[in-house]
Amino acid sequence: MITRQLRDFGIGALAAILIATCAFVAVRNRELIARQVELAQRAAATLARDGVVEPGVRAVIVGPAERSAKHRYLRHRKVFDGGSWRPLVAGNSRDDKLIYDAANHFDRSGAFAALIPDGDARAVAATPAGTDRIAIAIAPPAAPAPYPFLVMIGVLGLGIALAAAGALIGGRAARAGTFAGIAALAIPCVLWQSPIAATAIVLVAAGVALAQHAQLTDRIARGLSRHRTALGFLAPAAVSMAVLVAAPFAIGLILGFYDHHQGTWTFVGLSNFVEILSGGGRSLDDPLNFWFILGVTVLWTAANVLLHVTLGVVLALLLSRTWLRGRAVFRTLFILPWAIPNYITALIWKGMFVGEYGAVNSLLKSAGLDGVSWFSSWATAFSTNVITNTWLGFPFMMVVALGALESIPRELYEAAAVDGARPWQRFWHITLPHLRPALGPAVALGSIWTFNMFNVIYLVSAGEPGGTTNILVTDAYRWAFERGERYGMAAAEGTIIFLILLLWTVFGTRIVRRGDDA
Repeated sequence: MITRQLRDFGIGALAAILIATCAFVAVRNRELIARQVELAQRAAATLARDGVVEPGVRAVIVGPAERSAKHRYLRHRKVFDGGSWRPLVAGNSRDDKLIYDAANHFDRSGAFAALIPDGDARAVAATPAGTDRIAIAIAPPAAPAPYPFLVMIGVLGLGIALAAAGALIGGRAARAGTFAGIAALAIPCVLWQSPIAATAIVLVAAGVALAQHAQLTDRIARGLSRHRTALGFLAPAAVSMAVLVAAPFAIGLILGFYDHHQGTWTFVGLSNFVEILSGGGRSLDDPLNFWFILGVTVLWTAANVLLHVTLGVVLALLLSRTWLRGRAVFRTLFILPWAIPNYITALIWKGMFVGEYGAVNSLLKSAGLDGVSWFSSWATAFSTNVITNTWLGFPFMMVVALGALESIPRELYEAAAVDGARPWQRFWHITLPHLRPALGPAVALGSIWTFNMFNVIYLVSAGEPGGTTNILVTDAYRWAFERGERYGMAAAEGTIIFLILLLWTVFGTRIVRRGDDA
């Protein structure tokens, strides 16, 4: 009885400790950020008011931006550091670039204080220090509070004692002991003022107690014992899927409900999704509008899949002819574009299209035609992407079609020829129906690959001209790394991409099945 009770307690306690650990990390980081930002603000204010630098803090006075005499678009600043004025030039100090950026941020937005996203928990603050001068302070690196192992061991011991006491009494007291033992792990969350985590742990405790009452935990334990050999073989793959697929997916889904700004995460609910789906107030022909990008993505996917299937089937039909000599050599050559890493292929095609002396323009000039500025208009830039991806994708469809053609009985063609069927009729009534079951899943898989083909878009056209050739996955990337580190927007767009592809997979599979049944 005690063993069974401790087993059930252990399951709930593991989940509760994980929740409590996440709550501790969140509270610890929040307090650390607040402490560092407050230190930077206080140091900047002290320097501006009294001209005194607090110990351990890097604080300087920055002068106004002055136009460069040589380059009129550049601005120079001077900084009062170490008792004298000197030019603020990147390279003199590891913090000079940060100070220069902080001064520019002050000119645009006024006084501010924020965490520096460099992983050292430093903070920077800027405040006025007289006419046209700015006091800037950088808080030193700080280590976060250590994990409270003793606290967690203490509440874990309390939980074990409560669970064991309930087991000794038996009956309803056993379930009450399980609930109380797991719920005791919520005590640190209450002390850390994390009500959501505390509530989650109490719900876990209630769930385990109810499962114990329904003998669900006993049935699961018997099933695990009965199938332990099979589960042992499945465990490595299951753990890998959980770590590499399930966990990143869950994190990305959660991040979609938050906004990231200067190292700080703020819960915004559905705001990111609303901003994306509403187009952010932009017109439908704006390259930043979600629906414009979705239209480009759908057109990109449809054009590529159509070309992949057409070229793949045509080449497969040619390579399946018995009269063709050197078929093995041709098959190997046609598979090479698929075997080469796609980013290398994308860079090669980029080099052939780019510039006046690229390989493609050189061929056009040798034929007496004018060169084309491939990335100056949407049609030509989009065409370069499609050509590159067609080169990458047709071998897959060719291999699938070749496998399907090899499985078609030759007797069908012989019987059709005896009946007087023409080549086109044999293709339409024999070849195509036998290709469809193999090409259906291949088209669905190829559509997903093409829909998310980041490398070609990013490396060939880079979204040019003006971002009009971006697809959804490259737009999500730009939200994260080129538009102010809007990781929440990127995660929300990633979630939308997943839902679109999920719908396509479900309905596409049904369409293929209906075609096979027909």
